[in-house]
Amino acid sequence: MTDFHHLRVFQAVAASGSFTEAGRSLLLSQSTISLHIKQLEAELGCVLFIRGTRRVSLSPAGKVLLAYAERILSEMKNAELAVREYSTTQRGTIRFGVGATTLVYVLPNVLRDYREKYSQIEIQVSTATTEVLLRGLLDQTLDLAVVMSPSAALSQVQTVPLLQENLVVVLPETHPLSTKQILAPRDLDGLPFISHLPGTAMRTVQQHYLDQMQIKPRIAMEMENMEAVKSVVLAGMGVALLPDCCVAGAAGKGLCAKKVRGFPMHRELLLACLQWEAQPPATRRLAQRIQRFCAESGS
Repeated sequence: MTDFHHLRVFQAVAASGSFTEAGRSLLLSQSTISLHIKQLEAELGCVLFIRGTRRVSLSPAGKVLLAYAERILSEMKNAELAVREYSTTQRGTIRFGVGATTLVYVLPNVLRDYREKYSQIEIQVSTATTEVLLRGLLDQTLDLAVVMSPSAALSQVQTVPLLQENLVVVLPETHPLSTKQILAPRDLDGLPFISHLPGTAMRTVQQHYLDQMQIKPRIAMEMENMEAVKSVVLAGMGVALLPDCCVAGAAGKGLCAKKVRGFPMHRELLLACLQWEAQPPATRRLAQRIQRFCAESGS
């Protein structure tokens, strides 16, 4: 059976493209690195690297192995975290996924405070759409994620309610509708909309409310990043439906946020993981802190 040390050596060579550089990073001689790779190739019965005069590159088999090796070594790191949590030393990594807007406007203080208290626990933060984050949980490349409802993949993970964010129609201060205190549904009819990407939870929520209002907007652009959406709206190229947190105060300079009469709009944020019981204490502590902060913010 392939041992973990062979996989670490293999990963280091793949990353550096050199037996010598891998040896430097692992504090091993070039001949020792070469021996480990030969043993691994003999055990697996295939060539893992294509040798050049100065560099090496992954063979097709090596590329397949690298994906599994990175996952195995990552899981080993998580196992070490789980075990060490029960000793006096607390080390390890939490792989945390979140939407960029929630990270910027909701969670920075929570993550900062956690890092200050548990300085030996590394939080690796990835930003992406709900769909990508859920795939990360299912692929076990993420341990914990803040996601949006609705999404079909939610049924495959475990979630707890986190936060209900108000949604508002955002338009530039120079827009004719900016003088209205509150919008009527008909005000939106035919307006160019800077929309969220098709197939995303945010697009589903947006379409739900527009259908309720019996509005058919003209989709001018489709974008993933809400900060990019704000920039395009500020340039006068359309209006958008966004969480009110990202246009409050200085973040909304040059923009105005409007509610729609008779249609309170919001999005539901959830905290998700593959299985709560399998999470080490460090990950559960982070989840509890996020829940507590959001509960206090919403009260």
